[in-house]
This record gives sequence, C-alpha cells and structure tokens, in this order.
Amino acid sequence: MSESHKNPEKGAALSVTRNMRVLEIIALFPQAADIMQEYGLHCFSCHMGGVETLEEGCKVHDMEDEMVDELLDDINTAIAEAPEREWTLTVTPAAAVGIRSIASAEGRERHMLHVAVDEHGGFCLEFIEKADAFDKTFFCSDHPDVQVCASPLALQRVGGGTIDMRDGRFKLDLPDEKSCCGKGECGCS
Repeated sequence: MSESHKNPEKGAALSVTRNMRVLEIIALFPQAADIMQEYGLHCFSCHMGGVETLEEGCKVHDMEDEMVDELLDDINTAIAEAPEREWTLTVTPAAAVGIRSIASAEGRERHMLHVAVDEHGGFCLEFIEKADAFDKTFFCSDHPDVQVCASPLALQRVGGGTIDMRDGRFKLDLPDEKSCCGKGECGCS
C-alpha cells in the first residue's frame, strides 16, 4: 500500500469500517457504491443510507458477518488501489485573508477552518477549535496564523487541491486526475 493511503502519523492503512455511515463511505470513496451493489446492497440510494451504518444496512439485508467482512475487504482493497493523491492542501493568500475575515466576523479568530466531505460527496468548510489527532494542518506562508485542516479520509478525495477565494466565494480546485486518457475519450479536455 502506498504512503498516500496510510495514516501519516501511525502508518496505518486508511479503511472503511462497519460503523461508518453508508453515505459517508460513498462520499469519501464513490467506488464503494459499485462494490456494495455487487453484494446486493443499494443502501447508497436508500433514504436510510444517511443514518445507518454499513453494518446496520448489511444486517437489514440478512448478511452474515463473514459476508460483511468480505464486503469491507473488497471496499478497502479498492481504496488501496485508487489513484494516489498528495496529502496536502494549498491555501492561497486570498483564501487566507477571506478565512481570517469570516473568522473575525464570527468571533472565531482562534479557530481553524476544517475541510470535510459531506454525505453527498460535496465539500464543506467549517470552523473548529482544534484539529483531531490525525488531521493534517496547512497554512499559507504569507498568513501562517490562518490554519486549515483536513482528515486523512477527506484528503483521499481533496488532497493536492488548492483552496482559493474568487468572486467572494471559496473555491476548491482539485488537480487533474492522473487516470485521464488525455485524448478526450473520457470526457477530459
């Protein structure tokens, strides 16, 4: 397993667990939907997918523990084989100024901006007081007091991206996908 798929602090592999919500899994690893479908699960399109865990969804469908273990193994194998992303986020000076301005307006000057992936695969930005133990923290060298953090799982989706502020809005620009054909056949340009 490559380093980009490991927890940077402990070297442990990133993985989906039984107690993760179904839509959280799909948001972080869209390829998991196809694997779940192969096992007869359609939880990702079910209204309960946002609240039930993978294990709960499997149990509702009378899946034995051994089959749940196989499903988890298949999903985690797909994650390990996914194209690598850098475990970095670049914060532009414009974004740092925007973050500082919003934090000040909300009375959160000592907070950091947390980048998260929501259950629909969208990216959320929220202020938090302190990063979690395994979160990676980033800043703009022009404004080192403005910090942004993201979990290793979120970085699996947004790693290598740039947070910028354009037209009064935050933008998350992701690097080009390495799996692109470069010929326009896959929809690239």
